[in-house]
Amino acid sequence: YYVTNVLAILGPETFVYRLALLPITLFTAYRASVSLDLARGFLDSHPERLGYFNQALVLTMFTVFTRTTFRTFSSQTPQRRRESPTAMTPKQIALDAVDLTFNIRGYGWNFASSMKVAPQTRPLTPTSMFLAAAAKSLLAHILIFDFFHYISQILGSDTVGSTVGGSVYDAAISNPLTRQSRATLLTILVGLLIYGAIQISHDAYCIISVAIFRQNPSDSPPLFNAPWLSTSLTDFWAARWHQVFRQDFLAIGAKPLSLVAGRPGGVLGAFLVSGMLHFVGLWGMNKGTDIRVVYFFLMMGVGVILEGFWRRVTGRRVGGWLGWIWSCVWLVGFGPLMADPWCQSGIMGSVFLPQPIRP
Repeated sequence: YYVTNVLAILGPETFVYRLALLPITLFTAYRASVSLDLARGFLDSHPERLGYFNQALVLTMFTVFTRTTFRTFSSQTPQRRRESPTAMTPKQIALDAVDLTFNIRGYGWNFASSMKVAPQTRPLTPTSMFLAAAAKSLLAHILIFDFFHYISQILGSDTVGSTVGGSVYDAAISNPLTRQSRATLLTILVGLLIYGAIQISHDAYCIISVAIFRQNPSDSPPLFNAPWLSTSLTDFWAARWHQVFRQDFLAIGAKPLSLVAGRPGGVLGAFLVSGMLHFVGLWGMNKGTDIRVVYFFLMMGVGVILEGFWRRVTGRRVGGWLGWIWSCVWLVGFGPLMADPWCQSGIMGSVFLPQPIRP
């Protein structure tokens, strides 16, 4: 994958070499996904408690698969944006390829120029202040994550809260209103935990990249922009939620399908690839997978298309407090399509913090 990135930076004349490497890279990514068991490597007894390690591995390999594919065939040469011209020496090309490999969002590259990035909220100078703010955020999000994780576990200690897993819809609850209320609460908790896990990873990445690898703090802008304040589904998915896989969704899904079916096709194409990503990631938990996660993201695409239709008919964007209510109803209403498979996979019973040190 790294070599493909080096060749992509060198320009279109390396296409033949990228094409030759493509099947090798795709096969090794596939083999890593199906043969490695990271959870068992860290925990011999009850490795399912670290099943999310394998989920992360599969998600990473899926990303390698998609990015190797579109970097092989893309006509756009990846170029890093700089304030002043820099000679592209072999050393600089090698360093740029490292950034292209590990800079998951692609921030600072030409192909991500239209990506919406949240305003920086941390002090950039001195570096020590940035690191202190990142460490504070990391600690706060770990505590918040563990709090919500604990609540989700006590809602079903033998089902949802265990590695056995269970449905958000508890058949033992006879009252349909109570059963639905529990399912809705678990759906919201799953969303909060996904946000927390990604934010924790980003904070740790910021600390490591700046403190150890001396990256400029300005190269690590916020990953989220208060998604709970979204006033439309478009606002939520295109601006406020993380854009980690944006380039994959656009290159593999949105651009090809937009050529066939215009904007609606592009929107559904992007969300289809997102659904496939989460479908494969769920498989990484070693309990099969569930097509409902794909349906969830397709319904998000339908919602975005409806917002575009509303704008064409009325001349106004979806927004304001009514837009906020609309977004919440759509996200939470279809949320069980995502939350239920996750809870049934046993991920809510995983060990994220060792029991002795949990707050």
